[in-house]
Formats: sequence, structure tokens, C-alpha cells
Amino acid sequence: MIVTSCAPNGYEDQNVTNLFEFIQDPSTEIPFEQIRKLKNWNPISKNQLSFNFTNDVIWLRGKTNDDGFAQGRILSLEWKALDFARLYYIEQSKEIKFIDTGDTIPKSKWILPESLYPSFPIPKQNSGDYFYIRIQSKSLISFPIRSLSERSLNKRMIVETAITWLIIGVCAVMIVFALFYFFAFGLSEFFFYAGYVVCTVLWYNGQYGNAYDVLWPESPWWQNKAILVFSTLGIPFSFQFVRMFLNTKVNNPRIDKILLIMGIIAMFCIPAILTSYTTKIFSRIATYIYLISIPIILGTALKNYIKGEKQILFFLLSWGSYFIVSYNTMFYFLGILPYSTPLLYSAVFIFPIDLFFLLFNLLQKYETLEGERNEILHRIVTLNNTQNARYVKSKLNSVNTEESLAKLESWMRVTKPYLDEKLDLEIASLAIGLTVQQTSELLNSKLGVSFRSYLNGFRIADAKKILKDKPDMSILSIAYATGFGSKTAFNVEFKKATGQSPVQYRQSGGENKI
Repeated sequence: MIVTSCAPNGYEDQNVTNLFEFIQDPSTEIPFEQIRKLKNWNPISKNQLSFNFTNDVIWLRGKTNDDGFAQGRILSLEWKALDFARLYYIEQSKEIKFIDTGDTIPKSKWILPESLYPSFPIPKQNSGDYFYIRIQSKSLISFPIRSLSERSLNKRMIVETAITWLIIGVCAVMIVFALFYFFAFGLSEFFFYAGYVVCTVLWYNGQYGNAYDVLWPESPWWQNKAILVFSTLGIPFSFQFVRMFLNTKVNNPRIDKILLIMGIIAMFCIPAILTSYTTKIFSRIATYIYLISIPIILGTALKNYIKGEKQILFFLLSWGSYFIVSYNTMFYFLGILPYSTPLLYSAVFIFPIDLFFLLFNLLQKYETLEGERNEILHRIVTLNNTQNARYVKSKLNSVNTEESLAKLESWMRVTKPYLDEKLDLEIASLAIGLTVQQTSELLNSKLGVSFRSYLNGFRIADAKKILKDKPDMSILSIAYATGFGSKTAFNVEFKKATGQSPVQYRQSGGENKI
């Protein structure tokens, strides 16, 4: 479950990293007795350990007379995926004792199993004595060490639990929305979107939360693997969604191939992560894929938006914000940026902004359905007029049909209301001072067309002109620019009117087949 460090600085919650000294052991074999005798220890000047990915053993030592190391306080190593850490201390009897923690040890065997991070209680020793910590991990060793009071530890757990359920709740709503799009509207791209959200949430749960401690408390080694598995699995899910949502196969074929290849590479990395001894290589591959793909995806979306694909707007705002913030987190994983709470957790908090992207798409889908409803209503009116023509008195007896038809034609040509996909029979009728039934009968009796066909005639005339005059403008952009609600509807109506698809019409130089 997703969490964040929210406790304030102060005596109860204190960063004590720079109170330690360190020695690196590249051989990984120096015993503790020999380490104790070494004199040349290096001070830590920063507020975090900064060893990145290393195969060395890191030895730390702290002095018991520092306030941050008072007996009864808790040392928290602020990294969930830390493999192994052992604290050595010397009892008054001169006997050497040690305490183990880390995600290669079952949680039930931790001395503080309730803690969110690998932690130690500071042992009782003579004032001025040293205690030592041995760290060995295939994961990132770049994090702070905090000294907490018991009260501060409990406060952090309460705050973190509240934040956990808040974010989990928002993400659950996102998954429900995505599956609703998939099952209700048949939009298969949102199946992949749901998979992307699930993978991202599970990734965050492992990286920052305690989900794996709850699910597999006796197998915490799985956590380090699972973090990378789900972050990598999110790549093919998100890339497939992007390919379908932006229609890159048609609009941006080169970009489409790049995303496809990177998605396949990520898929091949997943079994390798589960079976390999170290995750360092595959962590780098996944990170570089994200770093390369983010400008590609955002650049493609921005290009399509500029061309007139208005449904891209909220995709750009939500995914753009999330990706830009995530860049900082990835730079941390690469060892370029130092640890900081805002840097590490900002992506967690900004991820739910995608909910607005989903709501915006639902609004767009509603508008499309509303247009389809108006078309059905018009057909029903037209059908009733046709069936009852012999029995019902014409609605146009008191109407100057030529004048009304000219008024409608002038309104269409001068103000171009047909460019708005929301234009329906009711709005047009009000504009020329007739009822819905009168306008429908006028078009059917005088022109022999339905209202929708009448509108599409103007739209297709404009589309023909654009296809000739603007050869670089995409078909989708032309569809939206001429009042069609989707590329599919534009293609169907254009081919019905000209005998060719828009692409064929452009390639033929503007010659109709029919």
C-alpha cells in the first residue's frame, strides 16, 4: 500500500545519516573483528547514503553519545528494497551481539516487524562506544537514515495508512472507469490502460508501501523482484494503450514501430528479472526505456493536438504532468539526483491526475452518444412523416417553403453551424423559425434528404477543399475541422458521397468516382 514519509523534522524524527562514518569493502569478506580495528573511517557529509548500485559491502559506525543514537530510539533505513543489514553492538560484558533486517529476511523475524522500513532499536551500550551496521544489497543504496522516537514511528504509520487508502481508492476508481470504457463501449485500448494502472499501483505498493509485507510476510525477497517486474510490465501495457489511443499505426508509423519494439524488449526483460541473481541490468533497461519513450510519446501527442485532434488535450495534461515528474524519480534511480522526499514521492501523488483524463473521455463519449441519439430521433420523425403522409395533413401548409429553404441554406453557408458536431435538428429548426417536424418534412419533401445527410453535404464539400488545399493535414484533423465526431463517421460519409475514401480522394487529385 502506497505510503510516504510525512513526519516533521525535529527531535522525534531526525535525519542522522551524517552522524555516521563509513568504510567500503569491495571484497565483501572483511570480518567484523577486523573492521572494529580500522582507524581511517570516512565521514558522511550529506544527509543521505550515496552509494547507488554497488557490489561492495558498506560498513557504518555511529557513536552512542550522539543525541540521535540515544537508547530506545529507532534507526530507520529508509529504503524498502534493502536486501540485508546487520547491526553489531558490544554489550557491557564485551560480548558481541547483532540484529538482522532487510527484505531477504522474513518480516516475522525482524526485531521490529511492524516498521515500514528495515529498522533497528538502538541498543544499550556504554557511553562513547561505537555500534556498527553492515549493509549489502543488490538494490540502490542511496537513502537517508532516520532516528525516530516510538511516538514518531506510530504517528508516521497512522498518516501513511490514511494516505495509502486515499490513493488506493482513487486508483481503484481509475481501474473501474477504464474497464467500463472497455466493456460498455468496446474501446479495447482501455483494457491496456486498466492493466497499466494495475501495474503502476502494484509497483508503488512495493516501492513505497507495505502491500508485500501483508501478502507475503515470510517471503520479503519477492518484494525487490516484484517492484521491478510490475514497473517493467507497465511498459508494454502503457505503450499499447498509447499506440491505440493516438492511432500511431496510421498517423505516426515510425513512432508506432519504436513503441512496439521497446514494449517487446520490456516483455523479454520480465522473465529475466525473475530468474537472474541481480536486477541492476534490467532496472537500467526499464529506466532507459522510460526516459527515451517519454519525449517520444508527449511529442507525438502534441503534434497530433496541433493538427486538430482535440481529444488529446487531457491526455497531454495528465500524462505530461505525470511523466515530467517521473523523470526526477528516474534520475534518482540512475544516481544522478540525490534522495529527497518530494522527488521520490511526487510521482505517487500526481499519478491519480489521470482520473481527470478518464472523466474527460467519458464526457466526449457522452457527446458522441448524444449526437447518435439525435440522429435516431430524426430518423423516427422522418419515418413517421413518410408512413402517415397519406393520412396526416402536411405541417408545411402555412409555411413558405421556398423562403424557409433559402433561409436555412443562407444560415448554413454564412455562419457554418455544421462545423459544430453538436448541431442537431432542433437547433436548426429554431434558427429558421420552424418546428422539428416542419424542418424534417421540408428537407424530405423539397430536397429528398434527411437532416443528417443535408449537414454532411456541407461538411464533405468543405472536406474536399481541405484535402486539395492542405495535403499535409491529417485525415483525423480534417474530420474534426469539418464537424464530424470521429474519423470513422467521416470515412463512411465521405465514401458514400464520393465513392472514395478521403485518402483515395486526395491521391486521385480530387476526382470523384460517383
